[in-house]
Amino acid sequence: MKILKIAIFCLITSLLAYVVYHFQSKEETTFYLGSDKRIQYIGRFDFSDEHAPKTWAPGAYLEFDCIGTEAFVTIEDEIKFSKTHNYIQIVVDGQSKRIKLKGKVNRLPLFSGKKATKHHVLICKNTESSIGYIKIRGIQCKQLVRTKKKRKKLVFEFIGDSITCGNGADSSSCSFGKGTWYDYHNAYFSYGASLAREFEADWILSAVSGIGMHHSCCGIKHTMPDVYEHIDFHPGNEKWSFRIKPQVVFITLGQNDGSKSMKEYEKNYVAFIQQLRKRYPNSYFICSTSPMAERELKNKMKRSIQKIVRIQNAKGDNKVYSFSYKGIYTEGYDKHPTITQHQQMKSELLNFVRTLTAFQGFSNQGKTHRFTKKSR
Repeated sequence: MKILKIAIFCLITSLLAYVVYHFQSKEETTFYLGSDKRIQYIGRFDFSDEHAPKTWAPGAYLEFDCIGTEAFVTIEDEIKFSKTHNYIQIVVDGQSKRIKLKGKVNRLPLFSGKKATKHHVLICKNTESSIGYIKIRGIQCKQLVRTKKKRKKLVFEFIGDSITCGNGADSSSCSFGKGTWYDYHNAYFSYGASLAREFEADWILSAVSGIGMHHSCCGIKHTMPDVYEHIDFHPGNEKWSFRIKPQVVFITLGQNDGSKSMKEYEKNYVAFIQQLRKRYPNSYFICSTSPMAERELKNKMKRSIQKIVRIQNAKGDNKVYSFSYKGIYTEGYDKHPTITQHQQMKSELLNFVRTLTAFQGFSNQGKTHRFTKKSR
């Protein structure tokens, strides 16, 4: 009996010690609205809700620094198709994880059990605009702090279709063919966002699946020039503010146009560059063939894009370049590039960009970003 009493006493003591430790380890936290000025938003965000910015665009992201052992984010999902949810990428101190939202309002742990020091968090929308928006309701942590890091000066924008969205690339949540179209999206590890990170640059993905320059596929009646200026890529809806001006704009359109109407493709392409030039008078444009294109289409696109560049150069616009992918990247879902192939595409593009620039000019310390015309 005495042994039993001692055992019960030890058990109760251990439980009390655990409870005291457990509650003492929970730090006091504050809920910061999504509109807090210490949060940086990059890409096509809608700030019409004064407390909760939202975005439709793939690859749009937010960054912030916070102090504490744990942190949470509250995200609203539009749930445009009743059961289909957005995916996001969460990156904490360089450690990345991909998450599928599960409800209308999602309170997600960003990290826990970390040292009570400053942590850097990035949250990126992985899925494209057609699935609907995500809205940032707020951040919960011990303390949200204003970053001392200088705002990045270099910005890359990538204009394109499903390839640029990062669609069909990621089979980590389910094998290709066993999920839905949106289960394979990963804008964060797309070639564009990956290339931007090589330069410690911000990125903007202005991309829509199925979109073309002259002709779109999959029942889409509009083209990229029709929707580009709209914040959610739908004609007639609110226009984007264009408050961020990219130094370099990469255009990768033509896979959905096909090879039957190259004259119309070229005509619309030239008009689109002129449309962009009004928005970005000092930006450099790199016009690329499709990474998915078979040889025949790739060669036709290459000739057309080179012609477009010559037309622009003849008008005195010498900040337009052409680039053609060597590889054909079709190993992902519905013959799209996989994440691994996106990294290969990034390497191809990176090598090309380095031949065009005085590479040491790419700096985020306020130096001039210089381009030279070493090759075409």
